[in-house]
Amino acid sequence: DPRCIEFLRDWTSKLAQAQVANKANEWLNGEEGLGDWDISRDAPYFGIEIPDAPGKYFYVWLDAPVGYLASLKAYFDSGKARANGATQSFDEFLNDDATEQIHFIGKDIIYFHTLFWPAMLHFAKRKVPTQVYVHGFLTVSGEKMSKSRGTGIDPLKYLNLGMNPEWFRYYIAAKLNARVEDIDFNPDDFIARVNSDLIGKYVNIASRAAKFIAQHFDGHLRHDDEPSALVQLGFLKALAVQEAYEARDFGRAIREAMSFADEINQAFDAAKPWTLVKDAARLHEVQLVCSQALHGFKLLSVMLAPVLPVVTSKVARDLFGMTRNFIWEDVKNTPTRIQPFEHLMQRVDPKQMDALFEPPAAPEPVALTPGGEALAAEIKIDDFAKVDLRIARIVNAEAVEGSDKLLRLTLDVGEGRHRNVFSGIKSAYAPEQLVGKLTVMVANLAPRKMKFGVSEGMVLAASHADEKTQPGIFLLDPYEGAQPGMRVR
Repeated sequence: DPRCIEFLRDWTSKLAQAQVANKANEWLNGEEGLGDWDISRDAPYFGIEIPDAPGKYFYVWLDAPVGYLASLKAYFDSGKARANGATQSFDEFLNDDATEQIHFIGKDIIYFHTLFWPAMLHFAKRKVPTQVYVHGFLTVSGEKMSKSRGTGIDPLKYLNLGMNPEWFRYYIAAKLNARVEDIDFNPDDFIARVNSDLIGKYVNIASRAAKFIAQHFDGHLRHDDEPSALVQLGFLKALAVQEAYEARDFGRAIREAMSFADEINQAFDAAKPWTLVKDAARLHEVQLVCSQALHGFKLLSVMLAPVLPVVTSKVARDLFGMTRNFIWEDVKNTPTRIQPFEHLMQRVDPKQMDALFEPPAAPEPVALTPGGEALAAEIKIDDFAKVDLRIARIVNAEAVEGSDKLLRLTLDVGEGRHRNVFSGIKSAYAPEQLVGKLTVMVANLAPRKMKFGVSEGMVLAASHADEKTQPGIFLLDPYEGAQPGMRVR
């Protein structure tokens, strides 16, 4: 449809990542152009079945955006959105020009997010993505992640080892940029970067400065009338970090923040408050130096809050006594007092990293369950001999009126008379298939009175224990030459 092509050319021209826009334009403007998109898949398939089309399902990449919008609508309809401060309805929120819809995706699904979905949403009169930001793949020590080769990162194992999720968030953010590039997770680099940046630089500021403020000034901070050069630098760094976040250049945001952490630590070390505190006449200098460091630490925490939401929440509430988490406007607010410092984050233990990548132990051999169920308890030959199994010929077979499962079988067991047996094999056999066939029956089973008549035995059939996933009933078929009445021994 020319209207669709025109819309997509206009929309893709606004994509921020040139690599992504160029790739989308290759598909749009290639020699063959855009072809038809097959939106159905044949069973067996997961997803939503197409009405009035048995065995056909909607392709999941077609119904995915519908599912995302439905999930968001359920969030609004449940009242959770309002409980979290939203004042708009679902439709008001989506139709608000101020609402941004941003997709963060991996580079292997650009096709759907830059062509199919925007077109679907636009012509359904829904909000189209404001931007699509594409990331590369995550490798481990230069190799693609692979469970079989042991090069993957198991998130549940990571958590079970007591490793802090914010270590991982910080490490990945420090490597992400606005380009479509793979990033590498290197265990040694991870340990060094987390321990150096988060503990040695970031947390170290608060732990050192807060100690002096708590011991000598009862938590009160002191500031000059005009912001110090350090704090003014913090304001400039905050602007640079904000700009980097807006450009989705997270690595640059982290570099700017950590360079400010270096400045705070250097200023603190140069002032040497541990020496000044020995002179009672210079205690005011100690208070000023530590207050500037803690003001800088607050600015730094606001900068890092998008990447470290948990630890910066503790900083806001437990150290600076706020009743909420940081928002960006807090860069403008000067702290006046602190609470006693509490531990914020521990170092990465190299043993944890060793355990994370330790190959899993070979699993214990799984005991096979033939046919999906364990063997019955052991019996003696005498027990088996009590069951009289005989060859029987099916003289007649017919459906049982009022039953969805049963067939009525007329059997010749060589007795000079016919037996009547009901068998739940209707789903597997048509009556005419069975007439004249040989099978095996339990001949000495006590007759059983049923709704449809008396059953004088039981024919033998095989099936898997899980009949839902592995359906099928198979009547036992004796080898050629067997005759009605012969005993199975």
